[in-house]
Amino acid sequence: MKIISLRIKNNLLGWDFDEVDFSSNLTLLVGISGAGKTQILRGIIDLKNIANGKSINGLEWKIKFSTINGNEFIWEGSFDTTEAKEFILDYPDYPEGNKKQLLLYEKLTLKNTVLVERSPEKIKFNNQEMPKLSSHESMIYILKEDNLIKEVYDALTKIEYHDHTINSFLKNIKLLNQSLQFLTNQYKTLDAVVNSDENIRTKLYLSYFHKLDIFNKIKLKFIDVFQQIEDIKLEPLESDELPILIAKDAPAFIFIKEKSVPKWIREDKMSSGMLRTLIHISEIYLSTPGTVILIDEFENSLGINCIDILTDDLIHENKTLQFIATSHHPYIINNIPYEYWKIVTRKGGHINIRNASDYSLGKSKQEAFLQLTKILEKQS
Repeated sequence: MKIISLRIKNNLLGWDFDEVDFSSNLTLLVGISGAGKTQILRGIIDLKNIANGKSINGLEWKIKFSTINGNEFIWEGSFDTTEAKEFILDYPDYPEGNKKQLLLYEKLTLKNTVLVERSPEKIKFNNQEMPKLSSHESMIYILKEDNLIKEVYDALTKIEYHDHTINSFLKNIKLLNQSLQFLTNQYKTLDAVVNSDENIRTKLYLSYFHKLDIFNKIKLKFIDVFQQIEDIKLEPLESDELPILIAKDAPAFIFIKEKSVPKWIREDKMSSGMLRTLIHISEIYLSTPGTVILIDEFENSLGINCIDILTDDLIHENKTLQFIATSHHPYIINNIPYEYWKIVTRKGGHINIRNASDYSLGKSKQEAFLQLTKILEKQS
């Protein structure tokens, strides 16, 4: 999936942004803290949640996207708005509330053909009126087994929000759904690993276990960044090393070997920058084609030595992926060409998103960056 353009309005929380176009492989949302960069990412995650059957209080949206098959769809809709009385967790993994909101309007278009159109009174699919269905769930979710709608559903559910600031050692324990033996028997080739629904860390383990060439490529790229490292391995922990509450099928953990250091270093003893860099490199090489990866504050836990290689790889390495990242770190902004920038400003609840070219920035990257700095200074 590649997001081509997007417009969102949240009537409950009182914010919106006008339609914005995205670059096909990388878009960097640039702005001061509080400008609305994270809200944009969370709005995209809301659409994934809607495709998975959630109702989002007060949300209106219109998204244009292409699938891995080259089809372009427009999906739009809106939920009704009711004042929330309960405490709401404002975090991407916790969609707003448990109350079912009424879906007021929904439309799905392929080229010039309307596939789905619904209102509270009637639903039409492929120009045929349908019986009354759930008024709280998207037709994308209800008809996800239909061949045509499945293409849309599969695309939208490939949106991933990655936050590597959480303790990765503990997070990894929760992600493994099958025993390692089952997984190693099921996924033996690179295509099987990449196209599986497993998380990136499990894919990295499978690549290591089966001695796939891609693992060496990831390892060498990692060593390019951290030249004191000479090797990487992934192994299950011994049962006596695991907390009592861990399932008996232990997950695999990352170990690194530094030059002139005899013992391997387990991932919970690694620097957060090292671990996050390895995961980002693995995402670039092992993510399922069509994945949209959202990265909030790309600079978090990354050292200066990581940024050059990672930003270059985000732009050039995997053309089947789309990265949408936020940052206000000068080094990152200055190392990504300004044609990938979207400058985010905010006035009240309205988030304004403009291309760098709209500001008539200088021709060189350095000139453009200096002018952007002045723009952001005025905002702050």
